[in-house]
Amino acid sequence: MLLYAVARLVYLALSLAPSLPPDEITHAGQARHQTAYWGPPVDTESSHVHGLVSHRPFGYAWLLARWLALDPGLTSELVWLRLANVGLACLTLLAALRWARRAGAGPGERVLLALLLTNLPMWSFLSASVNYDNLAMALATLAFALLARYLDERSPAALLGLAAALLLGALTKVALLPFAALVALALLASARSAALRDALALLRRPRTLRPGIAALLAATLALAALTGALYGRNLVKFGVLEPAANQVLPLEAARRNRIFLQEHVLRSYRAGAIDQREAARELQQIEPLGDRAGAMWLLSRARELREGTGEPLAGRIRYATLWLPLMGERLFGVMGHRALYKSGLLAAAYSTVAIGALAALAWRVRRPGVHLRIATGVALGYALILMQLVNLPIYWASGLEVEAVQGRYLFPVLAPLLGAAIIATRALLPARARVPVAIAVALLFVLGDFPYLLWQAGPEWWGQP
Repeated sequence: MLLYAVARLVYLALSLAPSLPPDEITHAGQARHQTAYWGPPVDTESSHVHGLVSHRPFGYAWLLARWLALDPGLTSELVWLRLANVGLACLTLLAALRWARRAGAGPGERVLLALLLTNLPMWSFLSASVNYDNLAMALATLAFALLARYLDERSPAALLGLAAALLLGALTKVALLPFAALVALALLASARSAALRDALALLRRPRTLRPGIAALLAATLALAALTGALYGRNLVKFGVLEPAANQVLPLEAARRNRIFLQEHVLRSYRAGAIDQREAARELQQIEPLGDRAGAMWLLSRARELREGTGEPLAGRIRYATLWLPLMGERLFGVMGHRALYKSGLLAAAYSTVAIGALAALAWRVRRPGVHLRIATGVALGYALILMQLVNLPIYWASGLEVEAVQGRYLFPVLAPLLGAAIIATRALLPARARVPVAIAVALLFVLGDFPYLLWQAGPEWWGQP
């Protein structure tokens, strides 16, 4: 099964059209720019097209830049970068299995977890492309595994490793800051004052530590200083954790990036600074064509909101009923610059599995051990933050409930959530039903991923990277 997963990801890395994966061109360009820097990158004339590179987390670009230095030249640069992401997917899987063992999953449950995770369509699609969500997921899943190890063993190495994983996550993506806060709260709630005492003990006697622990402590402190410098300077200078491109760069330089150009034009149109004709003319500059079509769609909805036509905006509660099925659609389907979603009976089958697993998890959440409670609590908290504090404001501004709702945004909590749901479902099922249900679900995921993609994806999905 694992060989099949790796072979499938390598095939996708070699075959997916380069214009298809979300933001791949931007991430690859930032990695190429980072090759000139061993520390935080600097904005230059050549980097403007890739967006703001300074004052932002650069961990993913730094990692890929070092990987580029090892490129033997046997394939294209983009394929070489994609193969690094296949490696990150393998790291995610190994961390998920480590966590599942400590959470009480038996051998069969761990096999099922690995099978479901590696045959989740959006996971497969993204793991074979260049995107910082792959590193974010690997670090977040590793944090779950290290937290479980620390709570079981009170290991200093696990505590330092947990801190390092969370700090590296913060240096990869700003969205992992609330995740880090949730994990820290879970640690304090579970270990109470023990975690603080252990952390202080490490800091008070660094010279008495074993060489490996001392090196890990030094690396963690360096990461803490780097993270504090990045976000602290942004707060002092710009008043936000991550500044917009035009807060740092001249407006014309910032507009060279397609993502900023779209947001800037739409924001100006909503504010009445430009009319629809001028906005449309500006958005025609966006490449590739898929992004341009999406921008024009956003403009049409913005016009409806300005004119008071179209469907009225939903409130928080109703938005939740829209958000949940959209997230499921974008996890069990593929969403890049082209989309391939499930429909009909196949979509109903995925929905039934998801609803049943979540219902089982809700039923059993008070009974399992601490690791399952932490996984469920952190996943719920992260999903609520994403829904109500990130996606909802974007929806209110754009008027489109689908805007910025991406299944990959749940990746940091996905593996433990899947594992917890599997353990909870097994506990509720009669003994005779467990194996047939597991086989049926496994077949659904396997056939609904790679075979479905090969069957449904047209020639525009494939090309020479």
